[in-house]
Amino acid sequence: MCIRAGCARVPALGIGFRSEARDATLQHLSELDALELTVDHYIFGSPRFRCAIQGLSREIPLVAHGVGLSIGTALPPDRRYLDAVTQVLELIGSPWYSEHLAFTKVPGTDLAQLLPLPRTRAVAEIVAANVNSVRKHVGVPMALENITYYFEYPESELSELEFIELCCRESGAYVLLDVENLYINSCNHGYDPFSFIDGLPEGLVKGIHVAGGIAHGELMIDSHDRPIPNAVLQLLRHVLQRQTPDAIILERDQRLDAFDEVLADVRELKSAIPDRAVK
Repeated sequence: MCIRAGCARVPALGIGFRSEARDATLQHLSELDALELTVDHYIFGSPRFRCAIQGLSREIPLVAHGVGLSIGTALPPDRRYLDAVTQVLELIGSPWYSEHLAFTKVPGTDLAQLLPLPRTRAVAEIVAANVNSVRKHVGVPMALENITYYFEYPESELSELEFIELCCRESGAYVLLDVENLYINSCNHGYDPFSFIDGLPEGLVKGIHVAGGIAHGELMIDSHDRPIPNAVLQLLRHVLQRQTPDAIILERDQRLDAFDEVLADVRELKSAIPDRAVK
C-alpha cells in the first residue's frame, strides 16, 4: 500500500530532504505527502540534524534511501552499518529501504562514487545474495535504484533491463526507478526508454525518483540541480500507465536556494499523476 493515508493506489508525492533547504521545506510541508531521508545523512549527521529528523517523523511520513551500502561489492554487507540503518528505519517508520544497484567500495577502500556493475549473471548472484542478507537484517522490503553510467564493461552479457530484472527476481527486491537516470542512460547509450519501461514486470516498481540534469556537449549528466525536463515527465506518465508505485520523490541536490523551482516541479508532478487531487 502507498504511504499517504487514504490514497488508495495514488502514489505519495514528496522530495528528498536536504538540510540546506530545511526552512523552505518546513514552510511548504503541507504541499507534500512524504519526505525521503538519506539514511547516511542521519547516521553520520550532527545531533541537531538528528533532532530535526526525529521531529519531522512525527509530522510527515518518511521513506529511507541509502548511498553507502555498496550492494554490488563481492563481500557480505557490513553488519555494523546495517545495524545503524535498521535503527534509522525503526526510528522514522520507513515502509521500505532503497539503495543503488552499484558498488561504492572494494575491500579496504571507499571509492566515494556510485559505480556501475558488470552486467553478468555471476554479478547478479552476488547482488541477490547481498540483498537477501540486507532484507533479513533490516526487516522491511528493499528496492534497487538504476544509476547513471558513462561506460560499458566488455564482459557485460546482459542489457541494463535484463540485469535489473534478474537481480530483483533472484532477491525479491523491488525497483526504485529513477526516471531521470533512465532518460540520461537512454540518451548516452542509444536505447529506447519507453521499451525499457514496457519491459519491467508489473508491480516491480516500488518508488520513483525524478530530477533534472544537464547536457555537457553530447553527454547528458545527472546533476540533480535543474527543473524536470519535459522528456522525463513524458517517461513518468508512461511508467504510471503500467506501474503502481507507492511514492514519487523529487530529488534536488544542488542549487537548493532556487526552491521556487522545486515547488514548481512538485506542482508539475501533481498534474502528471492520474487521479491526483491537488491540495
